[in-house]
Amino acid sequence: AHCQYVHRKTALTETGIGGLTAALGLRQQGHTVTLFERTGLATETGAAIHIAPNCHGILRRFGVFPEAFGANPVLGITEYGPDEHLKFDLDMRKPNSIWQHPWVLAHRVGLHEELKKQATSTAASGTPAVLHKSSRVVDVDCANATVTLEDGTRMQGDLVIGADGVSSVTRKLVAGDEIKPFGSGKSAFRFMIPRDQILESQNLKNVVKRDGYMTMWIGNDRRIIMYPCSDNTLMNFVAIHPSSLSAAKEEGWNRTGSKTNLIEIFESFGPTVKALLGMVDEASLKVWTLLDMERIPRWFNERLVLLGDAAHPFLPRGIAIEDAAALCALLPVDTPRHEIPDRLALYAQLRDERAHKIQHFTRLAGADLDDALRSKFNIMEFTNYNFGHDEWHNATQALKKHLWSRNGAIRWRSPTAWGPCPSPRQDHYGRQISAQGSRFTTYTVKFKTSATLLRTLFPTEAFSFVSPGTVAEASFKCTQLAGMKWLGGGGYHFFGIWIHGVQYQKKDGTHELGTFLPVLLENSPDAIITGRAELGMPKLFCDIAVTEDLDSRRIVCSWRGSKFVDIKMTGLQGLPAAEGRTNGHHAAPGEDTNSSNGPIKEANASGGNNILTYRSVPSVGVPGACDAEYAVVIDAEESRVPTSIEKTLKGTKASMSFSENDWETLPTLHHIASGFAEIPVYDIVDVRVEEGQGIDDLAQARRIE
Repeated sequence: AHCQYVHRKTALTETGIGGLTAALGLRQQGHTVTLFERTGLATETGAAIHIAPNCHGILRRFGVFPEAFGANPVLGITEYGPDEHLKFDLDMRKPNSIWQHPWVLAHRVGLHEELKKQATSTAASGTPAVLHKSSRVVDVDCANATVTLEDGTRMQGDLVIGADGVSSVTRKLVAGDEIKPFGSGKSAFRFMIPRDQILESQNLKNVVKRDGYMTMWIGNDRRIIMYPCSDNTLMNFVAIHPSSLSAAKEEGWNRTGSKTNLIEIFESFGPTVKALLGMVDEASLKVWTLLDMERIPRWFNERLVLLGDAAHPFLPRGIAIEDAAALCALLPVDTPRHEIPDRLALYAQLRDERAHKIQHFTRLAGADLDDALRSKFNIMEFTNYNFGHDEWHNATQALKKHLWSRNGAIRWRSPTAWGPCPSPRQDHYGRQISAQGSRFTTYTVKFKTSATLLRTLFPTEAFSFVSPGTVAEASFKCTQLAGMKWLGGGGYHFFGIWIHGVQYQKKDGTHELGTFLPVLLENSPDAIITGRAELGMPKLFCDIAVTEDLDSRRIVCSWRGSKFVDIKMTGLQGLPAAEGRTNGHHAAPGEDTNSSNGPIKEANASGGNNILTYRSVPSVGVPGACDAEYAVVIDAEESRVPTSIEKTLKGTKASMSFSENDWETLPTLHHIASGFAEIPVYDIVDVRVEEGQGIDDLAQARRIE
């Protein structure tokens, strides 16, 4: 019941949900995977599972779509007291809309079978995983990544992943004999009742009449949770209670429960609960002990690493899916064998802190209502922390940082200014340069995308999105400037991505709101030098071309002929003056000229048009060190240059194509091109072209603190 991940060779894993997810992801990364399952994979029929947005996104990334095997979304939550007094009835469709992926309820067997099918299928890409049933692993040689089966068979790979559950053999080899699961003081009955059976009862039908509703009856030290799965055809029940009330010699997930005992434990609950419990088929009634465990001191030992319940049996099942995603992201097929220990250390660092924090939330949520711990549980804080995470993005970014730093400190360099020189803000003698006669044309495609991916572009933890959720809005923009006196009447183009609805938390706890600009590409060396030196703008060079047709525009970014951005805007039609922008100003690096509702509404109400950037000044002769690092804001209200938009075209469609190329064709921009290509586009929000006069010189740019 173990998993062995192997560099281009073999991986072994238990065939639970976490292990199968790891097997599928590793297969897709190009590895050969072998799975050892201690049992014969007997079919389980009595449990459902929450697939929260943070886990749903990982499954979809691996090609697993829960809706295909009957998962249904959570549409509402209702809570009653034990006397059936209604505490709240909440429609969850709007609250859940902030998450990139839906929160769904699925049958465990459906998820398990789909993962197993895709991991072992001969039709999918990669080498199919090999599954050995009834193959109990009894020992692991951590140094040589070798497993020994109960029948004496030995198999070697490059890494063993111990995904062997609560009764883990591998845990003691990693964390020692002292760390063992223990009873939390609570146990749970689990059972299912066909929804149609409940609907047939005149007294009970109202409790299950709405699709996708989770219903809870919460008492002081016991509670019942009911929710649908299998396309709303089965109602899954979990009845949590003090373990002492259902104690038995037998242990394990599939221990048979007593219907009489179940009814006795919830005797004080109302008639609805009693009637539902009366429908239980005792033959399928199970009861198991809810476990807890101290924080493990280590997650790996040489070439053996833990995953899922082997590392944290107290957590929601979906956290094992996150573990699997982290391992897969950190172990691409080109991982050298000698780097495996460093990758495992990074995995442990990423997963331990999150697992420990969710363990804390889990303990608070499971406390009795009269327990002081319960008062410390904040459901919104937990939900945002749990749902608002994408472990693939998190681990991928961590791997990038690891690879950047593995050869010691790296020179994070910016071009420096070449002495006093003219810029948009001054001439050689420091006099302000007139903006008279300067003109701009800005091309904007605004779209919905992944907040968790964009979050990886924030330079420090002080930057965050104003609104929770995993969906955000961003814009790719290109501006063509002309008639600029500081360039002898000429102009240039710039292109970048604007991330909307961002806030910077200052040391005093207050926030600066705006739109974050992680990179600005320009085709003018002069503009790049002055913008980086005087404003701290994140500027790089590339070639930018804009072509026009009757009702379309095309923007292409390239470097010496290697194209990496190709955006086409179509269906462009002029807006009447009343519908276009008739006042305001136009910031030279571009501002949010078409605010919208949605996740950035709060930011737009205050500071939404401000630009946030981050300046990093490398220390000369000390690779990796900086003489200064700080956030910068360009306040839209403090512009000293009057501007006006004279013409607005609004489009109906936009297509965006990004090519990663490679380090040979884009030797200075491949990392930027790859980053653009990773950004998903969920929906196009706005397509427009704006023309006007007056170009802001951004002299109002300032350090935030």
